[in-house]
Amino acid sequence: MNLFQWMIIPLLVCLMAWELRAFIGRHQRQRLARFGIWSLAAVLILYPQLASNLAHLLGIGRGTDLVLYAFMLCTICVLFHLYGKQFVLNRNLVELARREALRTPAAGRGLEDQALHSTSHMKNQRTGGGEA
Repeated sequence: MNLFQWMIIPLLVCLMAWELRAFIGRHQRQRLARFGIWSLAAVLILYPQLASNLAHLLGIGRGTDLVLYAFMLCTICVLFHLYGKQFVLNRNLVELARREALRTPAAGRGLEDQALHSTSHMKNQRTGGGEA
């Protein structure tokens, strides 16, 4: 084993143990997926020839290229997933704000008072004077 493997493998083993302990305690699928990713990383770091062999089977020149392509595709998938989640959260927030506005109506000045106020405010800004 080289220096990089001696440094990274213990870190990955700790991460795998952490994720496995959390999965056993809460049974969250994402913890199991993370455990699998850390395990795959550990195996590919311990046996880099596996990535090269798989890359050659798929018609890719080097194992590092295969890992890079896989990382790029996974990153794009995660970004699309997060964008979709953000879109849903924004839509839910708007719906919640609408429901709250309808549930607790407050007396307002109305459109006419608001237009009058904004017009006088613009005049004061142009002339530099305060309200009299």
